[in-house]
Amino acid sequence: MQKEDLDYFREWFFEYVNRFFSSDYFIRENIELKIEHTRRVCENILLIAKSEKISEKECMLAETIALFHDLGRFEQFTKYKTFSDSESENHAVLGVKILNKEGILARLPEEEIRLVLKAVEYHNLMEIPGNVNPSSKLHFFCRLIRDADKIDILRFASEGYAAEEKCRNPALELYLPDTKGYSEPMVSEILNNRMAKIGDMKNRNDIKLLRLSWIFDLNFPATFSLLKKYGYLESIISSLPESKETEVLKRHCEKYLDAMESGVREGNNEL
Repeated sequence: MQKEDLDYFREWFFEYVNRFFSSDYFIRENIELKIEHTRRVCENILLIAKSEKISEKECMLAETIALFHDLGRFEQFTKYKTFSDSESENHAVLGVKILNKEGILARLPEEEIRLVLKAVEYHNLMEIPGNVNPSSKLHFFCRLIRDADKIDILRFASEGYAAEEKCRNPALELYLPDTKGYSEPMVSEILNNRMAKIGDMKNRNDIKLLRLSWIFDLNFPATFSLLKKYGYLESIISSLPESKETEVLKRHCEKYLDAMESGVREGNNEL
């Protein structure tokens, strides 16, 4: 991959998303939100990638994956007015279909095309498929995009919760009710150091727990440092209702984050 390839991809991306600008404020707001999200994920992935001392060519490949990771979101939201894959279609798979249809990656070597498409396809799964070799380049780039994506969603969530009484975006809350308490499976997964499942969510508090649980699927030391530096975790926790259960969850997540930032890996008996 060469610099002119990345420049071409950037130019094409903005030409593509311009197709979805609408006079409908709700659609336009969410299209712009996803453009900004993509920009930040590109920044995040470069920060993490450079911390891993990879080559300039590999950094450009990482940025390409970040640029295209949510490509399917624009058609998805315009068509269905939701970001919920279960109520529309899988936005990662849709993104791969669009990339193939547009033929945008044809200028790259076949190996790089496959890597970009698979990293896009796998970025929103609960976990990287077991048939992906953990020592492979694909596995590495899958972990990069998953971390970069989660960090920005946590950023956006923490900022949104700080101002949620002023304005709320029901599309980002998946139209779930604002009821009290948490669903038991959400709490259980967090206390067992596992990502919570979207299907177990029952209310807006559960969405917050889902995002908290993402810390158990972060992969690189730089990601944990970014998460702690910007205080995203603390912001999300502070938006939760005050209760003994919330305090238990807070202590558990903070202890895990401190340990991971210090290089202690999951499996330590103290976690």
